[in-house]
Amino acid sequence: MTLKRRIGLLFASLFSLWMYGQRIVFTPQWTPQAQFAGYYVAQKKGFYKDAGLDVDIQHPSTSDPALNRLLEGRSNVITMQLLPAMVEIDRKIPLVNILQTSQRNALLIVSRTDSIRTFQDLKGKKVGVWKVGFGDFGYIADNELGLGIRWIPFLEGTNLYISGAIDATLAMSYNEYLQIVASGHGDKPVLRFSDSDYDYPEDGVYVSADFYQRYPEKAEVFAEASRRGWEYARSHPEETLDIVMELVTKEHVHTNRIHQKWMLEEIFRLQCKEGEDVPSFKLEREDVERLCGLLMKHNRIQNPVSYERVKGGKK
Repeated sequence: MTLKRRIGLLFASLFSLWMYGQRIVFTPQWTPQAQFAGYYVAQKKGFYKDAGLDVDIQHPSTSDPALNRLLEGRSNVITMQLLPAMVEIDRKIPLVNILQTSQRNALLIVSRTDSIRTFQDLKGKKVGVWKVGFGDFGYIADNELGLGIRWIPFLEGTNLYISGAIDATLAMSYNEYLQIVASGHGDKPVLRFSDSDYDYPEDGVYVSADFYQRYPEKAEVFAEASRRGWEYARSHPEETLDIVMELVTKEHVHTNRIHQKWMLEEIFRLQCKEGEDVPSFKLEREDVERLCGLLMKHNRIQNPVSYERVKGGKK
């Protein structure tokens, strides 16, 4: 880490210490949608307030991602996938997982034609990938299987896929895939990473190690109130959709209730281990150790990232 970066993080830390005493700014990793419904419910139903927290939910943009906001002290709590979190921890960015909301890999590769039915069929093909990230498992599979995929970046949405400009695209099962189905391409072959050796947990809630060390009680009550929000959402799906739709309307997000309903149902499924129907909201040591081995194998991290590091010292 450069001296300039260290100084920048020091000033960010000092600013954050002042802000922590005022409120908690929470930033999910994307724009308003049912993927984050449990947090919206926790705020709307007063679960954060009941826990003594003043929580302000601020969404990111493509040019101002959640992690940047955390590092610069403008957000105190963010959501993030486990894989990039472990990569950042290896890069000496101290992050701590305080809640794990995903237990399955939502990543898919959706073919544009009937000729792509296995990963091997992707050799030399043009495959869409987000410019903003989330394609790590695709890159790892490409490298591991020697596919030589031609990755075509896109910002968001499914226009590149629908136009036929690519042979296949990466998609999330709770978002882009639903858009593809709605566009009339629901009969195309789908490769699910969750059906392969790449089935790892994704979304979790993270704070900086500095926040966790100085305000462990705040971190714990935020996590518990968020869990309470998700549990309420699971038992009150229609009310939860009302809350989501109110927010997306306010934020001028182009979506509809049917799409958000599908997303919410898929998010609930991904929160449970295969064969289970009740989420644990826990990050398992085994998953961290397996993912660490994969990342080391493909040089995504240089040093082992232990479960204790991801959990801020907890065993």
